[in-house]
Amino acid sequence: MSDHDHGEDVDGESDGVPDSDPEHIDPAGDIADAFESGEIDGEITDVQDAEELREFVERAEAGELDLRADPGLEATVRIVRSMLPEDLDDTAAADPDSRE
Repeated sequence: MSDHDHGEDVDGESDGVPDSDPEHIDPAGDIADAFESGEIDGEITDVQDAEELREFVERAEAGELDLRADPGLEATVRIVRSMLPEDLDDTAAADPDSRE
């Protein structure tokens, strides 16, 4: 390997390679982790349609959305999944106030 392979230019100066691996920097994933662990709490409001959010998560999990290409989208799916009630039935989808 040459010095250039290690982030240094031919004249010995850095070509801007960061000190850390950018594939491991995932602030959206960190936020999703906080939602999933309960460190951050959120809830679906009256202006949001829980059934539409459930469909979004289902489409993502079915592979209709390429989560690998967009870490922010993957984090969004995780956050939405953590806020949806596990037992969302037709009544809860039609009337958000009926959820526990």
